[in-house]
Amino acid sequence: MKDDWKTIDTDLLIIGGGVAGCMAAIPALEAGLDVVICEKGKVLDHCGSVGCGVDQYLTVMDSGPEWDTPEFLLKYVPELTDGIVDMAVTSKLIHQMPRIFRKIESFGVNFKDPRTDDYYRLRSFGLPGTYHVNFDGTDFKKLIGQQVRRAKGAVLMRTMGVQILTEDNRVYGGIAFNFRTGEWYAIRAKAVMLATGDVNRISKNASGVAFDSWHCPYNTGDAQAMGYRAGATLANMESVETTLTPKGFSSQGLNALVSLGAHFLNKDGERFMFKYTEKGENARRAVIADAVINEYLLGNGPIYVDCSVMPKAELDFLEETLQVDRYTMPAFYQQKKHDIRTQPIEVSVSELSIRRSGVYFRGSGLAVDTNGETSIEGLFSAGDCATVSGGVAGAAVLGHMAGEGAVQRIQRTSDKRPEIDSRMAEDIRAGAMAHIGRQEGDSWQQFEEKTRQTVTDYVGFRRTDKGLKMALETLKSLAKKEPELKADDLHGLMRVHESQNIRLNAEIMAQASLSRKETRTGASHWRLDYPDTDNENWQKFILVDRGKNGPELRTLDCSRPLSDGFSRTKSKGAAA
Repeated sequence: MKDDWKTIDTDLLIIGGGVAGCMAAIPALEAGLDVVICEKGKVLDHCGSVGCGVDQYLTVMDSGPEWDTPEFLLKYVPELTDGIVDMAVTSKLIHQMPRIFRKIESFGVNFKDPRTDDYYRLRSFGLPGTYHVNFDGTDFKKLIGQQVRRAKGAVLMRTMGVQILTEDNRVYGGIAFNFRTGEWYAIRAKAVMLATGDVNRISKNASGVAFDSWHCPYNTGDAQAMGYRAGATLANMESVETTLTPKGFSSQGLNALVSLGAHFLNKDGERFMFKYTEKGENARRAVIADAVINEYLLGNGPIYVDCSVMPKAELDFLEETLQVDRYTMPAFYQQKKHDIRTQPIEVSVSELSIRRSGVYFRGSGLAVDTNGETSIEGLFSAGDCATVSGGVAGAAVLGHMAGEGAVQRIQRTSDKRPEIDSRMAEDIRAGAMAHIGRQEGDSWQQFEEKTRQTVTDYVGFRRTDKGLKMALETLKSLAKKEPELKADDLHGLMRVHESQNIRLNAEIMAQASLSRKETRTGASHWRLDYPDTDNENWQKFILVDRGKNGPELRTLDCSRPLSDGFSRTKSKGAAA
């Protein structure tokens, strides 16, 4: 490599320093391995989807009652996921929940309610027990990040992974660059972990501001795109997720509202949720979102959430914890002179994200086995970029499982690894740097806006064959313009890479959506031309691989684990 490249040899390379990435690093560091984390954020303790805090954690505790056992929850998983779920990975994840919960507590995270010094557990989103722990998780990510730093994990901040390196379907490293200093890294590793979260900024939202998103706007499908380009199999990419947010302020908090007892009302003051499901406001997120979308389509909007029906103690607790995710929310309502205790809050439907289709335990992204390993040997994934998910708890548990799986893989792997091809690496860097200083072509903002408009107009919440084909035609046309994108500086170059990843994920989503000729899980995949759920023909995973001419799709019966659809015998993607 040229002298101006930073070359690193390590045991485990992790791309993404959120909860899943940090939790994967911990068992590797405990095993005495060298770990390098590449993270786009500024500070490890405060990066990722819950970098500023979290107020909910889903877990089984094995505390005594039958409902609080892995076996009880597992009985309900097929119903919760409409039968599209990898039960092998989900079973291991749920069984590992109590252990990882206690381990996170050992880091100093206090899950208990200070008023009672006990866990404040709530039922929501169709779950069969009070599995959600409501707590003040302001320091949740900070305390996990500290474990990585104390164990001497090497962390490259403001550093974006751009390509995974493989040979004969075996990973051996990655290419990354620092978008503050301009340094480029060629990193050889015995295993690689992708943990960059879901795909946001992919459709328009109510405020019109792309970065005012429900989930972290810096999660742009980097892992899914890198894995796909390297030849890894993806699954469930047709399933999207949306939620309800206060109008004018995209924020998490729906979980707390429904679990603490708030009601949804339409413009006539009707509590409408029971028209759509016997569980009312306790339905799955996908069902809640779909009911609100339908009320708007029927002309029954605007839609409100009414907190005044809640007991005073619950209202006090709501006000204390709602600001954990977005600490500016109280100021937002103060400036509007709006009292959430007495006045209904108008809500809007958030933008789409490729995440987990509004249900627990079914994720969209890189298909993984029970060790968190993808179809490429030595390449692991966890969190909202993997096919088994569950919010922050799913990221923590599967992240730790994948870290342990990586340790096992590394211990079985020879130290002999390919040398990084310097000419190939130079081509990658030259292609990227060519965007800087271009005088013609779209900016990343213009390019992203065209992608978002296409997804909003032609994919959206209600899909048709004609619309999806138009989306694909437009998205493929946009792909041809990617080499001409311009960036003003290194930060803009990072955004160019993000915008390309967003477009690629949108194309894969549209292709998978066109393939699934049914409606499943409400707003997560609603086909107007196929309005019914068809279990006989479509209770299947849709798998996506990189083909010569774009995404290639195949199906796998859901009675089988996703790993049955893996082929680790040869390389399906480029060596780099």
